[in-house]
Amino acid sequence: MTSRTAPPAPRPVGRPRDPALDVAILDAALELLCEGGLDACALDEVARRAGVGKATIYRRWRSKDDLVRDAFGSTEPDLVPEDGGALTADSGALLHALAGALASPRARAWRRTVPALGPAAPLQADLPAGPVGDWPAAVWAVVDRAETRGDVPAGAFPVLALEAAGAVLVARWLTGADPAEVADALVAELLAAVVAPNLAR
Repeated sequence: MTSRTAPPAPRPVGRPRDPALDVAILDAALELLCEGGLDACALDEVARRAGVGKATIYRRWRSKDDLVRDAFGSTEPDLVPEDGGALTADSGALLHALAGALASPRARAWRRTVPALGPAAPLQADLPAGPVGDWPAAVWAVVDRAETRGDVPAGAFPVLALEAAGAVLVARWLTGADPAEVADALVAELLAAVVAPNLAR
């Protein structure tokens, strides 16, 4: 009895897709969204900035909406800092990670794009609800790590206070404040008023 092997997969037709072009196109789209929102992100201009032909874009994305979705999705920030060995260090690093994310092209593009969309806009449901990643999940990751280390008693840390500090930072950023400067002030207040009093004795 002879064994049968699957036939080789057909080779793709045409030139292989160049990942560097994908990056160049997505970066160009984000730049234009930063500058003027959706109206500025015309595919002709995206192609010009990326140094590609418009046909190159259409081979990858069927529409501008698809390109915009991927431009936001390709730059999801990781807000959870490396383990600093203590909740005091991790809390400060967490807020500074948020400040860094707010200074990114993705966040600036979000500020120019998403608030201007109407609630019924088809693109609205597919774009991030906020300018950065999942802030509550990042907060919980830091607090869970602190509980595992024994920095704070399990279930005793006021997680909402740390989440609220991030909300204050985002609100100040939306009014034009420098997120790094706001983060510096918030870290000092957070450590004194929230973190230090709740550390395990």
